[in-house]
Amino acid sequence: MNKSSISKILLCICVSTLAACSSTGFNRNDSNTVKVKIIGMNDFHGYLNRSDNAELYLNDPEKSGAVIKVKVGGAPYIATLVKQLKAKNPNSIVVGAGDFVGASPAISAFTQDEATINVMSQIGLEVSAVGNHEFDRGKEELKRLQNGGCAPGKVIGRETCIKNNAFPGAKFKYLAANVIENETGKNLFQGTYIKKFDGVTVGFIGLTLSGTPKATRGAAGLTFNDEVEVINAQASKFKVQGIEAVVVLFHQGGGTTAATLNDKTCPGLSGEIVPIVQGLRNVDLVVSGHTHREYVCTDKKTGILLTQANYYGNVITDIDLEIVPGKGVVSKSANSLPVINGDNKKLPKGLVALEKDHDVDREVKLYDDLSKKKRSAIQGYTTVPLPAINIEGTTARNNNVEHLIGDVIADAYLASAPKDIKADIAFINPGGVRSGLNKTGAVTYDDLFGIVPFGNNLFYIDLTGAQIIRLLEEQWEEANCKNKPLVKNNVNMCGRLLQPSSTLTYAWDVKRGPGKPAGKGDLVLGLIKSL
Repeated sequence: MNKSSISKILLCICVSTLAACSSTGFNRNDSNTVKVKIIGMNDFHGYLNRSDNAELYLNDPEKSGAVIKVKVGGAPYIATLVKQLKAKNPNSIVVGAGDFVGASPAISAFTQDEATINVMSQIGLEVSAVGNHEFDRGKEELKRLQNGGCAPGKVIGRETCIKNNAFPGAKFKYLAANVIENETGKNLFQGTYIKKFDGVTVGFIGLTLSGTPKATRGAAGLTFNDEVEVINAQASKFKVQGIEAVVVLFHQGGGTTAATLNDKTCPGLSGEIVPIVQGLRNVDLVVSGHTHREYVCTDKKTGILLTQANYYGNVITDIDLEIVPGKGVVSKSANSLPVINGDNKKLPKGLVALEKDHDVDREVKLYDDLSKKKRSAIQGYTTVPLPAINIEGTTARNNNVEHLIGDVIADAYLASAPKDIKADIAFINPGGVRSGLNKTGAVTYDDLFGIVPFGNNLFYIDLTGAQIIRLLEEQWEEANCKNKPLVKNNVNMCGRLLQPSSTLTYAWDVKRGPGKPAGKGDLVLGLIKSL
């Protein structure tokens, strides 16, 4: 293709986007020390049942240096693990870092995500930050999920208030310290939550990334303030009030290059969360989310403990704080715990599958049965699996490479273009591909909905060849290299690769160095095929 030529481009824009120990220097042997357990979750995204590709690499307890792959996830198993952790310490609280709903599979989405809100309330979630996906359907729908009531009107193929003809709203509190309603000038939800544990007080600050308006079209009428300014201002107030521990629940994150779960060396920790944490004051712990990665790290500059629990309910973070009344946190530690479910046929000694919590299992089956007929309708067939490639050692989708399922979606979007448009190429961004199709045979509505669970829009745009190359270069520039790094064979593979239709083939060289400032990328070697 000549750079000056014109091509019709079909773009699918995804409305998503996309612990170590430390000591404060106090006397840990203080007889008044209170132990507090914080159980952290994030980015559940309505996965009430286990995701088909939900597997984690764990260190094999029977073979030194070896790893084993285990099946994880599922709300009934999460409930059991939460109960086990709570039983270890009565001073416990279950917290979230956002995106419990949105981009949800059909079992939850068909209920306007009421199913997930009800199940998380039953599991015992007490307080959570809002995430960017909580805004997917707009602020009024988010208020309804918090406060209750039936959704106005009907959405085709979905139900609302399906349980007892009512919806009570979340029993947990959403926090939105940096989200302001433009019309009133007030916070959308309260920004903080305070809880006392056996003589000590813990203050929670909840917020989402300031870039949320770029990640969802549901943020209209809202202002998202700077995260560091908001956190530091509130943390300072907490300290003046004599609150002994400050915990931030924050829907923003980063990632490491760790190959297995719970690698507390935090190799290659990077992302938007890092400079934010380094700019915080009077904060003890940050429970993060958004990037769908697992880590337990301590920031060397501030001593702040930073955690994230993977995604889809595959992992829970078990956090322990030791607090001295009137003084503060004297010790903090955390571990990432896999939600090992009953689908595992055989596990090595040292790993035990969780039993289902019967009450939560009954609740999930209710929503499963109500939507099963619609979800099980066959839409087509495939003779080969169409996987979404995961980052080695995790269930996190690999945004740095081309996926077979992404190519198929792009081809389908191209084929859907009206004849008068005469589109030549189609793209879908990697955040819009939520899972793969890891099987052959019949493909159900449920399968397809889980892959692309968004109400996306297709945009038809005229671009020159030069503009197409510029678009491709943006994939590896700084803005797309911050949150989800991948280092393989000592090569930095950061970036977010657009999934192209079969009508576009191009070559690029990662050794030219991704991560350059906007407009400075030069990895593309040329367009090989474009029509």
